[in-house]
Amino acid sequence: MADSLSENIRNLADDIGIDALGFAEASEFSDYALQSSKRRDPKLSLPTAKSIIVAGIYIGGITLPAWTNPWYGRTSRLYLSGFFLDVVRPLDPIVDLLKKEGYKAVVCDGSVEGGSVLPLKLAAVRAGLGWQGKHTLLISKKFGTFLALGGIITDAVLEYNSAQEPNRCHKCDRCQQACPLGALDQPYVLKRDKCLSNLLQVENLPEEAQAVMENRIGDCEICQEACPWNKKHLDNPLVTKMTQSFRKKVKQLEDFFYLPNLVKLSEKEYRKTLGQLNTDIPYHLFHRNVLIAMKKLI
Repeated sequence: MADSLSENIRNLADDIGIDALGFAEASEFSDYALQSSKRRDPKLSLPTAKSIIVAGIYIGGITLPAWTNPWYGRTSRLYLSGFFLDVVRPLDPIVDLLKKEGYKAVVCDGSVEGGSVLPLKLAAVRAGLGWQGKHTLLISKKFGTFLALGGIITDAVLEYNSAQEPNRCHKCDRCQQACPLGALDQPYVLKRDKCLSNLLQVENLPEEAQAVMENRIGDCEICQEACPWNKKHLDNPLVTKMTQSFRKKVKQLEDFFYLPNLVKLSEKEYRKTLGQLNTDIPYHLFHRNVLIAMKKLI
């Protein structure tokens, strides 16, 4: 039964446009840093949990050519994908399938109070989708770091992954060297108080962060741009089922990110245009970042 259900889920995921899928046992993540968090143990979210389903959608083809122009606000592929707070809606058909078969299913949803119910990168490693790099991001041999992740906890017994990907970072430290604020000084550990991506989303934006943010107004990909596993995706992104819809959506936003226009953007306009991206970044922080980026140009 586990094999047939697993195969049905894989086939459905392929039809949906999910690019990577793995199953793992729903046991506790004893190595998760936040031991007091509900996310460390799937059974704290679903007491009868048996399996974890981890899905990845390739976002490497999402980019704005204008990012190289300092007069345009720069974000990230994850920001523009709409999956900034986990892949959720594309997983609905899988949840429906599980429930139709009589099983329970809880979806990771970073947009609701309490956030994701799984440490998704660790779950993805356990499910065989890749390894965790020195920048702490998931790295896939096929997709680099450009997988937006989503997860489901279920009481269905599935065909678990039996072999984790070996860590292929070896002696490479390019991501560490590239980080402008030293957030990766210790490999495999992210200092959130030094991470530019995090600082662009919180109230206190230190002067040293303002000095290196350039035209970044919503997120940072500096460590990902330095990662050798992303080179082919930066030079020639893969074409997937989701790529065309991503590109169509992003093309409509190209002129929107022109900084002189963003400075005049009202909160209502911000919510109308960027609310669909589900970044959960308040308008006043976004506007602050825009003003700082503009000051660098005038």
